[in-house]
Amino acid sequence: MNNSWLTFHTVFPLWIIVLIIVPMFVFFIWKEIKRSQKFLILRVVALLVVLISVVGLLVQPAYRKATSVSDVLLLTQGYSKSQVDSIVQANAHVKLLHTTEAESYIGAEIITSYQKLSDLKSSRLIVAGQGIPEYAFELLKSNYFRFLPSNTPQGVIELFTPKTVVVNKRHSIHGKFNASEKTTLKLIGPTGIEDSVVVQKSGNFSFALSFTPRQAGLFVYTLEYMIDNNLVAEKLPLEVTNEKKLHLLFLQKFPTAEIRYLKNYLAEKGHSVALRYQTSKNNFKLEYGNLNSTRLDKISSELLSSFDLLFIDRQVLDELTSGEKVALDKAIQQGLGSITLMDDIKKSDKTLNRVLPLDIKHLPIDTVRLTLSSSHAVTLPALPIEVKSTNELQVVNEHGGRILSGYVYSGFGKVGFQLLQETYRLGIEGKEDDYSFIWSSLIERTARTKNEAFKISLTNSFPYYPDEPVLLNVISSGANPSLNDDGILLPLSEDVVVDDYWHGESWAGKPGWHQFSIPKDSIVFNYFVSEPGAWNALRVANQIKANQLAQTKDSELTSSMEFTSNPISLLVFYLLFLLAAGFLWLAPKI
Repeated sequence: MNNSWLTFHTVFPLWIIVLIIVPMFVFFIWKEIKRSQKFLILRVVALLVVLISVVGLLVQPAYRKATSVSDVLLLTQGYSKSQVDSIVQANAHVKLLHTTEAESYIGAEIITSYQKLSDLKSSRLIVAGQGIPEYAFELLKSNYFRFLPSNTPQGVIELFTPKTVVVNKRHSIHGKFNASEKTTLKLIGPTGIEDSVVVQKSGNFSFALSFTPRQAGLFVYTLEYMIDNNLVAEKLPLEVTNEKKLHLLFLQKFPTAEIRYLKNYLAEKGHSVALRYQTSKNNFKLEYGNLNSTRLDKISSELLSSFDLLFIDRQVLDELTSGEKVALDKAIQQGLGSITLMDDIKKSDKTLNRVLPLDIKHLPIDTVRLTLSSSHAVTLPALPIEVKSTNELQVVNEHGGRILSGYVYSGFGKVGFQLLQETYRLGIEGKEDDYSFIWSSLIERTARTKNEAFKISLTNSFPYYPDEPVLLNVISSGANPSLNDDGILLPLSEDVVVDDYWHGESWAGKPGWHQFSIPKDSIVFNYFVSEPGAWNALRVANQIKANQLAQTKDSELTSSMEFTSNPISLLVFYLLFLLAAGFLWLAPKI
């Protein structure tokens, strides 16, 4: 805080104001002195008043005012009584408040609504316990906030679910569990137990549970565990969608079992597939799946713009004409995804480095043993290289710290790679889930990103409860969104800084699935409202983190005075200017 009693909020840098205004007024005063008119001293004083008023308008001064502040201690659920006793002993004048959920304390006044926090403008607020909800922070008017957290409760304290859940693909739920004893976490889906993990002892432990949905729709899974011999069954909402159908192009020098199996697999999944490989110097063999035949003899911008993802092997990449290379680079820059198929890689490979710049190290081994499901591990051939992690590299699949697949951005498009070889063996052996795990995420994440007119996201964290606010953002491609909440029009406000970035607030209804939608553009966003009291450990853990982040930097009780900046009204300077300028106009006429 500035210790000066006077502060300025200049319209222009101060040196510019001084450089222009001072010489100008010295000149005007010199001109007044040269005139043979009456009231010289008064005219000079009037000019100085004009100078002061103009400078005041440009620098906009404000003065600091000291006001006494009181300390308020808000007790929330789970607060430490001994900690509160220490604060009360150190500061006998502290005002005590407690929420309805918190245990009462001698002399503490109950607050039935967080709206009361808006009355604490001239107070320094200390919150003890589990803290206040995120939506209550906008009610705080105090410039000081200190938080004394309670212990984290037992249960799930962190939870990360996949952004998109696709039918017949294996997904994982990650999180952290705070345990006081040995327990088992079970993920239960519509068909029964999907996965389980045993927490062996007390403490905070990371966990991961896998599942493979078999049908699209809105589902409620169950995360089940024991706490103090009591069964806890938390409802976990998951929206399962069908796999997006892509347009895929394969360009090979010679046919291989790996690509033939992949092409057939993707065609069976409903994707549109085109494959070209060379039979002689000037002849190509063309194959199609779920796609009408089209010319593939020449690679052009028009051809590539009709596909979402290109698979191209090293030999074809080498033999592209200069025009085809330009067309490919342009298509990737504009959004096309590309996966480079490799059966070998050298340290100095100009062609490959041009499209896929990777930092690699050669290894003496050409196989990798990895676990693709909870039941078994497999050994597959892999290129004998180690890809080093960089800021530009987006990892899709890794094992034991070794990156096996990933992609890098190139303009609006992406260029990916797959180090695993002969993966078709998994499909032949009937391990379709494992085969899908290797390829599906890489294909989906590398393929062209579809442009959407609007994108809806929620600001506050899961879980959401009835009669509590749900904050959302809408990113628009230019048009104004007309958003409905369960069929009711919801007002939005555009961000004051970022164009086409909209904010809204709704209030959660009854427990269950609800929907935000933009009917005109067929945009739908589903969200789930939990029962009151559900996911309590997760809610408390999120709330404690939010309160810790909201603390002011100075968390010590140092002074009972608060200084506020009060701007001097610009009307004062306008009036001074008019009075002084009026006198200078009138003086020669008197």
